[in-house]
Amino acid sequence: MPDRRHAPARSISLALVLGWASLFCWACLAGAGEPVWQELKPGLDLGFIMVEASLRAGSPRLAVLRVDPERFRFRVMAAPEGQDGFSAAEWRRRSRALAVFNAGQFTAERTYLGLLIQDGKARGNLVNHLEALFLAEPDDPLLPRARVVDLHYTAFETKNSPYRQAAQSLMFLDRFGQVRVRRSQKAAHRTLVAEDGQGRIWVMVSEGKHTLHDLARVVSESNLGLREVMCMDGGAEAQLDLQVGDFSYQQAGGPSESPDLPLPWPPANLLAAVGIFPR
Repeated sequence: MPDRRHAPARSISLALVLGWASLFCWACLAGAGEPVWQELKPGLDLGFIMVEASLRAGSPRLAVLRVDPERFRFRVMAAPEGQDGFSAAEWRRRSRALAVFNAGQFTAERTYLGLLIQDGKARGNLVNHLEALFLAEPDDPLLPRARVVDLHYTAFETKNSPYRQAAQSLMFLDRFGQVRVRRSQKAAHRTLVAEDGQGRIWVMVSEGKHTLHDLARVVSESNLGLREVMCMDGGAEAQLDLQVGDFSYQQAGGPSESPDLPLPWPPANLLAAVGIFPR
């Protein structure tokens, strides 16, 4: 008769193996690898990352536009007071930019929340709980032409800033890889803006819905070489519209409370957006 005295030990071992396998599977999914880049122009590349570990609904793809600020400039575009603005596609068409993505955070009354600097003119003021600034186009040629600044570690004075373009929003991941957003069950389309170790700017827009904390955890465990990462507004405002020659890409988020179905959601208007133009 077989000796069954060690069966419980084998069961425990199997449980441990399954537990480690589960953690290994999370690591495989969370470790977003380097995208396969498609060069649209020298210094302007498009790629996609599969982000499944944090996905709540829709496509797991994260579109990534990588921009060399030495070859391309950024410009903040904002609707006049009392106007609703345009979708990213309409902002791009009107400005003749190569690409446009959404900027910043907004109040329930549809006013911009935080600091916005457009062509050297400031609109709004710094908000304490929004600790990230996207800065571009300095008057000083020795400064980086575009950067993501963490206000928790870097002081910023609006009046003395040499940067002519700025958009304030949430800090997502800091230079130490620490997640800087709170846990929440709210899943939505997301727009991220990051600076990598070579000073390039990455604009990332999710095609599916993620919570901020879960997506931050995935990005933090990836090996993408990113430094500071900030999060622009999400939901219907998470938009990227791109047209370079005959190549085009469009992503516009749906309402946060809606099912993520392939329905022709009308893109939301953006009070503020950032355009990318050749130098």
